[in-house]
Amino acid sequence: MSTVSATVTVLDPIGLHARPAGQIVKLVKESGLEVRIGKAGEEMVKANSPLRMMALKAKTGEELSVEVDTEDQAQAESLIAQIQDFLKG
Repeated sequence: MSTVSATVTVLDPIGLHARPAGQIVKLVKESGLEVRIGKAGEEMVKANSPLRMMALKAKTGEELSVEVDTEDQAQAESLIAQIQDFLKG
């Protein structure tokens, strides 16, 4: 299985908080894919728990790396685009 990687930016004025974290977790669970998110230079966390996501303490303007394990490039890109949308606030 290959991994599709991308970078998203937290644009929500509050940062990564409960609502977008919950939306991302719901999206990931519905996709059935393994998705990891993290800050550059830090350990990635599985995006299947809102608490893990909020533990990143991502603030407005910070970039997060996203990794999606899939052979379907289009599905991964769609998932990443939706994650970016949730981070807009």
